Amino acid sequence: MPIASNQKLMYEIIENMSTMVRVMDEQDTITYMNKRMRAEFGNRIGCKCFEMLGLPGHCIDCAGIRTLRTKEIETKEFECGDKFYRIIASHVFVEEAGHFTIELLNDITDQKLLERDFLKHYNKLKGDISFAKQIQITALPPDKVYWNALRVQSAYLPSEDLGGDLFDILRVDEERCLFYIADVSGHGVRSALLTMFLRQVIRGMKAGAADLLSVIDELIHSYQELHIDTEQYISVLIGLYNMKTRALSLVNAGHNCLPLVVEQDNRETVITEIKLFGMPICSLLRHPNHEIKILQMEKGDRLLLYTDGIPEALNGQTGKYFGMQNLLKVIMKNSENNWDKMAELIVQKAKSFAVTSPVDDMAALVIEIL
Repeated sequence: MPIASNQKLMYEIIENMSTMVRVMDEQDTITYMNKRMRAEFGNRIGCKCFEMLGLPGHCIDCAGIRTLRTKEIETKEFECGDKFYRIIASHVFVEEAGHFTIELLNDITDQKLLERDFLKHYNKLKGDISFAKQIQITALPPDKVYWNALRVQSAYLPSEDLGGDLFDILRVDEERCLFYIADVSGHGVRSALLTMFLRQVIRGMKAGAADLLSVIDELIHSYQELHIDTEQYISVLIGLYNMKTRALSLVNAGHNCLPLVVEQDNRETVITEIKLFGMPICSLLRHPNHEIKILQMEKGDRLLLYTDGIPEALNGQTGKYFGMQNLLKVIMKNSENNWDKMAELIVQKAKSFAVTSPVDDMAALVIEIL
């Protein structure tokens, strides 16, 4: 016999459901409660729906009232005592009997407690990340003139709260200073921690940083001591500048964005890409085998260092990358009047080109020889 024609069987099924079920009439009076609901709240047949919950009146945004008005299934979550419930309310019309509301109640206390616990940990993590972000930003050198020898301006746009790009400048001795730009693979907390690792290793070398191969060697061995078993790596381009002779030594450990030297020759802007390659800092690299290139800089020359988030900025609508051509166009277009904002302009143009939020960190560093 079909269940639909066996009213006793249908009643027994509803009566013994593990989900709580109740029925209210148009006056919100409870006309039926199944066994599971009676066990939870006691037999409150004949009471108003809200009286069962110990409330003085209807709940705010009552699901039962809404379903009578909309004739659609309505849901609501509410707290009662030390428990949480989810209501699914449906409207039913029976000829010669009128309108009724059928409500299914599920105890979601465990789920809600887990959500509260998750939210608590999430807020703590969010606070920790905000603090780490502030530390990371503070670690970047300010835009200014350093030691009457170099003018530095920069721009940085991380793709997430914590970025994997880094640049820094520090004095090595009376005559020399060191600067670099680095890009850690990946994003987030892991990459941000490695940027701080890189900064501390180089700053910890002090006078020893006057030897670029020693810097690379120290980074290699310090990285090995981290015992990172993933494919993480650090690319870094380092420059050692003699403030008296204006000689600049460069070494490249895997940084795929080659430095650009910008000169003004008879009011004409000349941009030269410095070809310089080498292995990044990673678990596969054991000893430095990097070449050092020495350039003679002149007063007014500018060095542009940047990370691959700029040329690789992707426009999702056209499928095209920002690329070197657009980067060079920005430099050429603004080389006469906007050098004070060049780094910021480059990052802004790459971001605008991509339209949407960047998928990789963007950093640009302009160093002017004084």
